[in-house]
Amino acid sequence: MTFVGIDFGTTNSAVAIAGDTVSLVPLGGAPYWRTLLFFEQGGRLTAGTPAITRYLETEGDGRLIQSIKSHLASKAFSSTTIFGKRWKLDDMIAAYLRQVRAASPIDLGSRCVVGRPVRYWGAENDEDDARAVTRMRDALAKAGFDEVTFEYEPVGAAASYAARLDHDELIVVADFGGGTTDFTVVRVPAGQVLATGGIGISGDAFDARVIDAVVAPALGRGTKYVVEMGGEALVPAWLYGHLRRWHLLSFLKELSTQRLLERVMSGAVDPVRVGKLLRIVEDDLGLEMHRAVEGAKVRLSDSPTEHVAFPAVELDLPITREGFETWIAEDLLAIDRVLDDVLSRAGVDAGDIDRVFATGGSSLVPAVRGRLAARFGAAKLVGGEELTSVASGLAARAKQVYG
Repeated sequence: MTFVGIDFGTTNSAVAIAGDTVSLVPLGGAPYWRTLLFFEQGGRLTAGTPAITRYLETEGDGRLIQSIKSHLASKAFSSTTIFGKRWKLDDMIAAYLRQVRAASPIDLGSRCVVGRPVRYWGAENDEDDARAVTRMRDALAKAGFDEVTFEYEPVGAAASYAARLDHDELIVVADFGGGTTDFTVVRVPAGQVLATGGIGISGDAFDARVIDAVVAPALGRGTKYVVEMGGEALVPAWLYGHLRRWHLLSFLKELSTQRLLERVMSGAVDPVRVGKLLRIVEDDLGLEMHRAVEGAKVRLSDSPTEHVAFPAVELDLPITREGFETWIAEDLLAIDRVLDDVLSRAGVDAGDIDRVFATGGSSLVPAVRGRLAARFGAAKLVGGEELTSVASGLAARAKQVYG
């Protein structure tokens, strides 16, 4: 019998199975997929890695929807129109999951354990969080998973780490995902959870800081344009707010927004910079822009200086690790406060913790690891399989739940 764990992430998603051992399910040969959809005129729809391939093949001639998980808690967003068809949020997620199912070399069946953050991105209260769970459950059902158990993502990561142990430990799981950062204090391998907590700040928020600091100004933020009745106005700041988030960037291609951009461009005081913004929106270059930003951020882990290189709109913007760490300092403080609270509610001090298991792509950011090392001691930090450990742990939980 096969037991399935699904890590549906803001940026990446992965599937694992548990039988005698736990293993990742290759999706079209890849260990994980980007969480995105590419819609084309005529109705063709692709997801994950094939969506990126198709997007590049068509030179962006379609609509790329990214970070759909980030909309789950939103009361304001329920659907959008894509090429004349109304798409509900749960239908888009179901479409993605159906393609995950189709790409799997094995039958994933109808039951699974699915990861969820301690608090969904954008959820301001329990009602918002419950809305996210309901939408996710509806999407899973439409994709053929009608027997679903939700598990906190850091608890899944803890199960993955516990599989390595032959003794008991009190650990902190620090899960730095794309949209959220979650902490769990747990005794392993028993799985006794003492406290959990999370915040909607992580990798995407770090990328947004880079966009705010260097990319948006290079695209005309802070410049003015001549309005129809005479005089000048600032280029609307909300355009750049959408630019900084994957899940909002896709919607800049709405007809009303494109008309606004054309008006701004016609009267732009700095048409070169604003023209680059217009091209990103019209040519649907958001994926390339965010990949350029993310790539520079990742390379800063090994280098003190880097460039956000985006040749498609002639951007080559220098950044430094020192500058990056300054930009994200406020985010790191907010993350620290969540960790303080989790340790307090668990009734433990940093010295009581045997190990800190750091997972998620942003756990590799030097400033992130440095703060964990300063609190717990560098010798206590462990990691590995940062993008897939949650899926593996969820599969192990599925075996416990359904076995």
